[in-house]
Amino acid sequence: MSRRRRRGRNRRRLRLQRSGPWIGVVGLFVVLWVSISTSLYAPWWAVVLICLLLVPQVVLVRRWAISRPHWCPWVPVGGAVVWFLVVLAGATWWGWSA
Repeated sequence: MSRRRRRGRNRRRLRLQRSGPWIGVVGLFVVLWVSISTSLYAPWWAVVLICLLLVPQVVLVRRWAISRPHWCPWVPVGGAVVWFLVVLAGATWWGWSA
């Protein structure tokens, strides 16, 4: 019975060596969508700035897809944190509002 459990547990585990880069790419598309939707309350230059901040993230996922694929899903998480901090700073200091 325990052998069967072990086999089932291995099937449920994510294989980030194969799927990590794809999870990272999908996450970057989500961050891009959120960044573009910032145009509802932020000025155009801020939206351009936020979208330009995605460029290093794309480069990082591209490099890590081969060398460190299991780290790729964390890049969009960092991008979401950066987006949140930029939007929070804009709302606090520059008066962005919907």
